[in-house]
Amino acid sequence: MQKIKDMDNMSYYLNCYILILNKAHQAFINPYLKEKGISYNQYGLILHIYHDEGSIQGNIASACGTDKCGASRSLRILEDKKLIIKKIDENNRRSYKLFLTEKGKKIVEDMIEKEIQWEDHICEKMNIEKEELFKMLNKACISSLELINI
Repeated sequence: MQKIKDMDNMSYYLNCYILILNKAHQAFINPYLKEKGISYNQYGLILHIYHDEGSIQGNIASACGTDKCGASRSLRILEDKKLIIKKIDENNRRSYKLFLTEKGKKIVEDMIEKEIQWEDHICEKMNIEKEELFKMLNKACISSLELINI
């Protein structure tokens, strides 16, 4: 990653800033995930389940921006580690609803503390309230998705 002092005069497209933020977030959060024995991609999946328990496997893959096969492999690993449980969807017996175990919930709750630490640092450096930043980012996401008719 480029040195911080060299970035003062950057004038890339918006996606460059988003990529840098994502890489910095990964670099910040990965050591804590390593302690917990899960990957960044697995973390995205259990974070989604935490916020939407009972989600269907295919919907989780789509929401996390991963293909169904990759999500299925990661979810199998999370199940083997006793972080999630699968229950057959009564409305569609070919799909599974996913839930976190107590162990899985504990990991997510520990990681949320780190997420808040990262967000607070960013907001402090930008001199912006978190709610205001999130509102702006939400608008950017909606606008972006409108361009591709999602």
